Amino acid sequence: MLAVLAALFATARLDAGPRVPAVASYTIEAHVSAEHGITGKETVRFTNRTRFPFEDLRIHLYLNAWKNDRSTWLTEQARGAGRNDRRMRAKDARRWGFMEIHRISLEDGTDLTPALKYVSPDDGNPDDRTLVSVALPRPVAPGETVVFRVDWEGKFPRAVARTGWKDDYLLGAQWFPKLGVATDRGWNAHQFHGATEFFADFGDYDVTLTLPKAVKGRVGATGVLKDEAELPGDLVRVHFVAEDVHDFAFTACPRFEVVRDTFSAPGLPNVDIVLLLQPDHRPVRDRYLKAVKAGLADYGRRYLPYPYPVITVVDPPWGSHTEGMEYPTLFVGGAREMAPAAAHSPESVTVHEFGHQVFYGMLASNEFEEAHLDEGFNTYATLRTLKSAFGDPSLVVRFFGLPVVFPSVVLPYPVATNERAHRWTQSSRSDATDVPSFRQLDGAAVRVNAYNRTGLLLASAERTFGPETWAKVMKTYATRWAFKHPASADFVAVVREVAGDAPANAVAGIWGAAGPVDYAVTSATTRRARGPSGYTGEGEARAFATMKDDAGGWESLAVAQRLGDATWPVEVELRFEGGARVRRPWIGDERWIRYRITGPKLVAVEVDPDHRCLLDENPLNNGRLTDEAPAASRRWAARLRFWAQNALEFFALLGFAGLS
Repeated sequence: MLAVLAALFATARLDAGPRVPAVASYTIEAHVSAEHGITGKETVRFTNRTRFPFEDLRIHLYLNAWKNDRSTWLTEQARGAGRNDRRMRAKDARRWGFMEIHRISLEDGTDLTPALKYVSPDDGNPDDRTLVSVALPRPVAPGETVVFRVDWEGKFPRAVARTGWKDDYLLGAQWFPKLGVATDRGWNAHQFHGATEFFADFGDYDVTLTLPKAVKGRVGATGVLKDEAELPGDLVRVHFVAEDVHDFAFTACPRFEVVRDTFSAPGLPNVDIVLLLQPDHRPVRDRYLKAVKAGLADYGRRYLPYPYPVITVVDPPWGSHTEGMEYPTLFVGGAREMAPAAAHSPESVTVHEFGHQVFYGMLASNEFEEAHLDEGFNTYATLRTLKSAFGDPSLVVRFFGLPVVFPSVVLPYPVATNERAHRWTQSSRSDATDVPSFRQLDGAAVRVNAYNRTGLLLASAERTFGPETWAKVMKTYATRWAFKHPASADFVAVVREVAGDAPANAVAGIWGAAGPVDYAVTSATTRRARGPSGYTGEGEARAFATMKDDAGGWESLAVAQRLGDATWPVEVELRFEGGARVRRPWIGDERWIRYRITGPKLVAVEVDPDHRCLLDENPLNNGRLTDEAPAASRRWAARLRFWAQNALEFFALLGFAGLS
């Protein structure tokens, strides 16, 4: 069976295209104790594929985020910049973790340990220990390869953010010393921040883990299981390999129920599915599998075929604080005790976390700096897949005949991309999306930019520029930039090539603006056309006239204003008595446009009548009726706005729960 899996692995990667030139490859041997400690040795093969010579190595020690309360991660958490994860408790040593390098040396034995120093390039925090620099005896020239070895030990914290343990469950993520990303400008390596995720180079992984025997047969990890064997001392050894990935994670729990299935669809590679299920979540087993298959099919056709032979789905225990996270070929879902299918739970988190296999796993953008290229793109894609596979969710679920608003309900596509959009005015004015994520004000700003704004942007672009055009944009982007770490500028360039300058400028403009889109019709009046008053004509034809109200027709005046900082291509529709309609484009960055019309009676004016711009923070001010009794209309409009705002904010609170 293991030989068959290995053969499938090679075949799947061959079908997906040529191998990715490895930059950072790892051979790791590690022992995980029953007390959640870890000791390991790794050999790292780094090939410099840039034009820049590297005089040192930059290595992440992510577990040091929980070494003490002086770390940058916990400092940012304390001031609200993180993702509202469980707080550390100073009096409970089990909740803390650490990672220490004991020795680092070159392949020939040259000891580099004395040259190791902690660095904090982002905030200058002298107490942060999540990034080290190790000077080399000589630079690694372009095209050259250096092999180095690291001996280290660490300890997993009580599950927090993206790694750790709860009872007998363990998720091992960001658990080994990991090289930064080599670029033509030098190392791209940041400290571990509370509101951002990760960035790493592609390579191959050969990982052997020794764990307590209780988890035999119940260990999942990135890649393919090559072999498993019992060892003396009530231990088990597992050996996994993975190619063309940029990270490695594993999980173990003696209570996992291992469920296996296979995905097969015309035109797409076959994929083995491994579901590691909590026993109390058996009722949602088949729904997990159906959601994974929906993701494999829909993402495979719209963006990129999944190129690996296996996908592992981890169902975490309640209260583990590891729900909704993604790693190459492995992701963590999340199911509730009550998981009604009508509310798309756990379907929504399953599809979303699988979707990261494309935007995080294969495109692998820099999540320290441009989190929106993963989270926002995947938010947009998730909702399309859910709509296609499961239809619209029910906002209210009945339990024992009683209507209950389910807290993790996902709103229908594309409305759900407006999740928590009412916070835009509070959170997004601090930073534009193109400000590096780790430098944004706080976690709320990062979430708004990474998830909401970019999800709304892509959904609006689809509506504005056409579904077929936008599908081509997304497919071209994913195919062209697979395994190449694209940046925002690369996506904008694809938009310009496929859809044209106006769409490209619109996308770039949204990412470059700190404030929201808000178009409004601020006035609309109409009156009977009047004849002239005063002298008319010249010479003998000159005559004096008094104003008359029966000149025929109507004179109308309307003003539309851009109240927000950002712009989007919209139309303004003028509606007249008798049913006539006139539309005018508003593509530029004008702050206002005034319309003067003589002819039929103007009845109403509306910006974006087809509701293509989902970015508009206040659609209630997009239209206005001409009214003979403006005071009355203002009173009714105020009442309507009051109740509509309350309703919209209520439903907005029902958005995604726990998606990463």
